[in-house]
Amino acid sequence: MGWLRWSPQGEARLRCLAPWAALSGAAVLGAATLATTGSSSVERFVGPIPVPIVAAAAGVAGIGALAFLERRGFWRCSTGATTARGVVIAGAAAAPFAAAAIGVDVAVGFPADTNVAWPQAWAVYPVIAVVAEAALHLVPLGGLVWLTRSRFDDQRLTARTWALVLATAAVEPAVQVVLGSALRAFVVPHVFVIGVVELLLLRRFGYVPMVAFRFVYYLAWHVLWGQARLELLF
Repeated sequence: MGWLRWSPQGEARLRCLAPWAALSGAAVLGAATLATTGSSSVERFVGPIPVPIVAAAAGVAGIGALAFLERRGFWRCSTGATTARGVVIAGAAAAPFAAAAIGVDVAVGFPADTNVAWPQAWAVYPVIAVVAEAALHLVPLGGLVWLTRSRFDDQRLTARTWALVLATAAVEPAVQVVLGSALRAFVVPHVFVIGVVELLLLRRFGYVPMVAFRFVYYLAWHVLWGQARLELLF
């Protein structure tokens, strides 16, 4: 708990974690809204545990993992300009991945239930984004850094850093296989490379661009195209 004791440096670190806290709070609110409307759109992604509890747990676990990874030097609090540049890069990087998913959908076709319809989609995917980043990237990465006793003195991409990034990025494809996702020949390498890109964004620019990548990807592929495909293809 010494890391959280008040000091100018500790206060700056806490401010750096504030966006994640805000995103987590919004996810809990969105999950609670879905629960009060009787929507079951998220349960098939997160299981039988009440979605607000899942979102809250992801928020807490994510902030703990981020704090630990920052202390070990995997990522650093960035200035507003650096973060903004990272968000722009993340958005530009997410676009071709979304386009690839849409192209495969048009050419081959994902099942109809791949996407959640409006208006629930606008609440569902932000919740899933927070849960996915915490459960599939931040916590596994934090666990691997802890197990390997890794520390990072600078932002070089060493062999150990690449090993941690690649091992963590493999978690989400493994989950997709276990869940029996459709078109796994495309989905598994697709989400693996997405994971690598997101973790490199975390390493270079911090977690805000990393989350922004997933938000842009979900917006284009799951929300906007997701509604269009339900109307055009089914």
